[in-house]
Formats: sequence, structure tokens, C-alpha cells
Amino acid sequence: MKTKLFSALATMVAPTAMTVGSVSADAVAPQTSKADFSVVAKDPTNPTDPENGTLVLKSVPSFSFGTIEASEIYAGFTGKVAKTAGALEIADIRLGKSDWSLTADMAQFTDDANKLTGAILNLDSTGSLGETLTGAVKDDSPAVEVVKGNGKHGVDNFKMEAATLTLAANPAADLAKDESFTTTINWNLSSTTPTAPTA
Repeated sequence: MKTKLFSALATMVAPTAMTVGSVSADAVAPQTSKADFSVVAKDPTNPTDPENGTLVLKSVPSFSFGTIEASEIYAGFTGKVAKTAGALEIADIRLGKSDWSLTADMAQFTDDANKLTGAILNLDSTGSLGETLTGAVKDDSPAVEVVKGNGKHGVDNFKMEAATLTLAANPAADLAKDESFTTTINWNLSSTTPTAPTA
């Protein structure tokens, strides 16, 4: 059996804000996650604890990349470190094997008039149960696996302070002060075994 849990939404501002989105699943309440940053225009909610026998994507983090100058969007930048609120949390309280996989994909950042290209969200973390979460989530590209279960059961917490953002050069962007760009990040948690006990 395979279940999917999704998170949505990410925004950017020009002076730009970025917001990273919500999470939902079969019979799981939606969650919202945000990421943002501001651009200086110069230069040309956790669900309740899961019941025994379930696999749940409990929460996703919010990222803020601070203030970014318009010139950096025109020329591109690498390694903008995120200020992160919250953590990515997966609970696997099922019997049997723990064989889940988490993937992520991201759309392009857009506002009313622009589409920015070449955004990459770089993730790097170690879960409280020992899994390694790592991956480069590229905009407008297929989903990538960022972490998979190591066979242990319980609540797995991933702190995301090491997340960074890279953006390719966008010289044709038409930027204005306090402009805001938005994208969506989808988190997909799946497993080949049942995600909840049968009745």
C-alpha cells in the first residue's frame, strides 16, 4: 500500500518574500510551512500525536532567508542560509518493517509578472532516529528522495538549520521594492506497507 502526504507553498519577496507550504495525507490534517526573504530594490499546525499503528508526516519547517538585494537576483547567488522555524517530523508507530520514503519537489518562484528560474533548496540534516536527510530540490523538476526509513520505529525529528537556497541568474526579472515571489514545495511520504492498522 502506498500513501502520500503533501506540503505546499513557498514565497519570495523583491524586496522579496518566500513562503513554503502545507502538508496533508490520507486522513491527516493539512500542515502549513513557510520560507521567506526580502530583497532590497537597488542595482540594475501540528496534528495531534498519531495513534499506534500509523505512519504520519507530523510537521514541516518554515524557512526565512533574510534580506536579498535585487542585484543578487539579477546575477544569481549560492548558499543563502535559512533561519528555520520548526522541524520536519515523521512518526512511524506501525508494527513490522519501517520502509518509508520522503520525496520533495518545488515549483518556480513567481509573482504577478515574473517567473524566476534556477532555484535550488539544499537540505541537510540527521534525524533523531539516525536517518540522513539530504538533497537538492530543484525548481520545476521531478521529485527527489531526501530521506528514507532505516528500520527504526518512533517519532523522527529532523532539524533543518543547515538548509540553504541557491538561485541562478535572472537578468530579465522586472523587480520592484517589496515585491513578493511565491512557490510551492510538495513533501510526499510513502510506504509499501499499510500506513494505518486495518479495522
